[in-house]
Amino acid sequence: MTSPSTSCSTGKDQLLAKGNDMTNEKQTAVAPASVTVPGAVAPASALSTPQLVTEAAREAINLVKTEIELAKAELKEDLKSEITAAKGLSVAAICALGTFNMLLVAAAFALANVVPGWAAALIVAAVVGLLGGIAGAVGWKHIKSPLSRTRKSLEEDVRWVKERAA
Repeated sequence: MTSPSTSCSTGKDQLLAKGNDMTNEKQTAVAPASVTVPGAVAPASALSTPQLVTEAAREAINLVKTEIELAKAELKEDLKSEITAAKGLSVAAICALGTFNMLLVAAAFALANVVPGWAAALIVAAVVGLLGGIAGAVGWKHIKSPLSRTRKSLEEDVRWVKERAA
């Protein structure tokens, strides 16, 4: 019969079977300076100035790459959410437009009891056209140049670069 600390087939000690015997084993500590990990960088005090600059540039590039990847992932997630919202709002807008159209037809039918049908439809169309014209004029008044702050900032940047270059 084999002891619990040896394997039946190979005769080698089993790691899990050692149990309390591991407390008697000698543990050797490895000095941190002797460990070399691929891609690891020595402490900053051990590096020369060119190595520090190179390391700082490498870290900055890695940081920028990571930030770009994060921005891409976040943009994809936001875009999916925005598309879902746009679909829902589009269906709601179509339903609201249909409802509004039906209300206008009902108004024309109600008015047809007082005046001829063609005149009722013409009156309803004129009222809707007038309201649409007023809403359009108010909306046009609030139109601004797109990206005005960005344009202004870019123009200031170009001016600053030209002054520095001259």
